[in-house]
Amino acid sequence: MAFPKNADEMTAQGYRLDNASVCRGCGAEIEWWTTPKGKPIPMDPMVRGSSKAVSHWATCPEAPSFRTREKKA
Repeated sequence: MAFPKNADEMTAQGYRLDNASVCRGCGAEIEWWTTPKGKPIPMDPMVRGSSKAVSHWATCPEAPSFRTREKKA
């Protein structure tokens, strides 16, 4: 299934808007959504019905600082 295109599609596919906050890395406003599998996902704020759904990981200039490095065996 393709990633939803907007907030209405996200809700229809089982995503749930939890709250709004500020990104610890860049200070931008973000919305926290929960995926149908129960995982949190930060999203850029959307105007209901008209804005494209974009993960904040794709737009945050500090996103690499949040990634964990794989442990070497």
